[in-house]
Amino acid sequence: MMKNTHAFLLSALCCLTLSACNEQNSQSLEQSKLNDFTLTSSKVSDGGYLPITYTCDGQSISPPLNWSGAPNTTKYYALIMDHKAPEGMHWYWTMYNIAADKTQIKAGETLGEVGSNSVNDLNQYAPPCSKGPGEKSYTYTVYALSAPVTFNSDTKVDRSALLAAVKDITLDTASMTVKYSRSANSAEQKPDSKPTPNEQPKPDKSYLTANVKSPRCDAITQSVSNAGFDQSVSVTCDEQYAYIASSTYPNHDVMTGITGTNEQIPVPAKDFAAPIKLNPKKAKTITTIDAAVGVAVNGVPIYDYSSQGELDVNSYDEKHDTLALGQLDICGGHAGRGDDYHYHVSPTCMIDTMKNQSSDAIIGWAYDGYPLYGSKNPDGSAIAKGDLDVCNGQADDTFGYRYQTSATPPYIIQCLVGEVDTAKLPRVSPLSGDTLGIRADLRPPQGGVENLTHTISENGSRTMSYSYKGENYFTTYSPASQGKDCYSFKQKTISNGGKVQTGTFCRGPQPNHLTPTVTKQNTNPAITGKHNLKLEAWADNWFTAYIGEQLLVEDSVPITTERSFNAESITFSANYPIELNLIIKDFKQNDTGLEYIGAKNQQMGDGGFIMQLTDTDTNKVVAVSDQSFKCEILHKAPLNKLCESESNPVAGEGVCTFMSKEAPTNWLQSNFDNANWANAVEHNFADVGPKDGYDDINWDENAKFIWGEDLETDNTLICKATIEQPQ
Repeated sequence: MMKNTHAFLLSALCCLTLSACNEQNSQSLEQSKLNDFTLTSSKVSDGGYLPITYTCDGQSISPPLNWSGAPNTTKYYALIMDHKAPEGMHWYWTMYNIAADKTQIKAGETLGEVGSNSVNDLNQYAPPCSKGPGEKSYTYTVYALSAPVTFNSDTKVDRSALLAAVKDITLDTASMTVKYSRSANSAEQKPDSKPTPNEQPKPDKSYLTANVKSPRCDAITQSVSNAGFDQSVSVTCDEQYAYIASSTYPNHDVMTGITGTNEQIPVPAKDFAAPIKLNPKKAKTITTIDAAVGVAVNGVPIYDYSSQGELDVNSYDEKHDTLALGQLDICGGHAGRGDDYHYHVSPTCMIDTMKNQSSDAIIGWAYDGYPLYGSKNPDGSAIAKGDLDVCNGQADDTFGYRYQTSATPPYIIQCLVGEVDTAKLPRVSPLSGDTLGIRADLRPPQGGVENLTHTISENGSRTMSYSYKGENYFTTYSPASQGKDCYSFKQKTISNGGKVQTGTFCRGPQPNHLTPTVTKQNTNPAITGKHNLKLEAWADNWFTAYIGEQLLVEDSVPITTERSFNAESITFSANYPIELNLIIKDFKQNDTGLEYIGAKNQQMGDGGFIMQLTDTDTNKVVAVSDQSFKCEILHKAPLNKLCESESNPVAGEGVCTFMSKEAPTNWLQSNFDNANWANAVEHNFADVGPKDGYDDINWDENAKFIWGEDLETDNTLICKATIEQPQ
């Protein structure tokens, strides 16, 4: 009774002074407010198991978080994700100066400013990727702050620096702890026990027969297995090559951190197989390639550092350095012109997910058969300045030679020291079905983009979003119901003027929408007939050949690769007279007719085609390409060659006009009248400059390079020739 009386008198005395009473009430309300600050997630509860999507075994993206009940005086938020290990604290996520009006972070989203993580010391989210056995606990903590966090310009913002900076301005905190255990089969993770649409299945490569065993084959196979990628990558060997087969889609974060985007998005390529020579030999001269030079142990292709065009290996070019241009993500890769993901520098995120993270771990293989290691010698010693040659490699006691990664240019494999048959090297099949060209003319916008993020939803759709000059843009795709490896796209791109566009595209041969649909019979043919024949052809850049209306051979190298020079040889049987029909194309990025658009070597490409037909029964050449072939030009650009020097060439505008028409619907038929077509124009060796495969064929002296009148502006042609039986 006495205690209650004293409390009443104290309360009455306090209320005699209104300001004091109000202050007491305010403090009580504020204290009540502190007790309500909570942190939750729509994907995991406090004390629950973190879904595999948000770990290195899944999609490596940050989880969605929500908070509520922060103090009314909150001005900013900060966030830390950490884990207490026996050797000390590990931290995976540090963000600060998140605006006070924010109450959630979406999956894969970044808010405010980002500090480092302890996994790779980069300013980014690092997914849980424990190397040790057993269950681990990870804590997310949100800090409600009364003022912004400030650092000196030279301060490295890690966990301890951020904690020190918020110590005196923290109003309240809210935390949530989750668990994760890396098992041999990551699908055992409790909340995600069923395979998700995001997981990449091991590719079906039954056409590659593992019928040969060798020490080199075993070494390549073990490098994939030891790294932990044998569930998504397969290795099979024949007498000459080990084929590393995959979907080329990595199981780590992609595209985050890019500013110089070409607006491409990574799309799986499930039919990719990289041939690695089993018996490498040093070549007399080094080889540079305007395409992949090798493949990482996770099945992702490896390119040199250059953004486009072949390298001058003796002269570093910063203007074409993909890293310096901001074109690479935090993992060292990006999506190329074919919406294909590949690395240009050390694949840091892949290395972080490898089971055998050590200096003696092989991280990839060059096409010439030599291995790629990291930035240290296999014994752990540092690589001294000057040890690496022009291709970024050095002698190796085990393999004879090895390539290395480096923090400075050229970063990774720059050229190949070993013998390599460039005609056998694979390219990722381009997306087909783009008849409107909505994916064909994408290019980096001037000044770069901001806030580019790439997310993968649980239904299998993938989205890349970014902003440019205050406007938001995006590309989203998801598996389509029709066709194999087909995807439904929806996009709003800078290159296409911000229009919302849709389309369904598939991995496979580039569609030829200028010709009628043809049933592709006898793709590797023995077309029925009395005479046995062999067709040999070389094209800059691409061709298909028909016998009548039946497809005989299609160039195996996609035209979407700028340097797709290639020779083909095919045997078949037919009856005379033989109706030979050709489609020949030079590479062009769009209807301007130009290539390397926006680069210093922007130019008109030049074409060229040569063929010969041999009767293998008599071993006599019965037909060659020459001016007797009748050809029709379907695409010609630019009509004014001044377009080549335009700083921002746009098809159909200014001097960048073009001519385009469709092929006659019945042009493949033997009774088609081509009397109005012009004769092919013969061109000399020097003007065409053949390479890559041309020397593989012993050409008849009468075989001529043919094209339209102008090698540069005539982009697509169809040609016909009737071959009579020789007397």
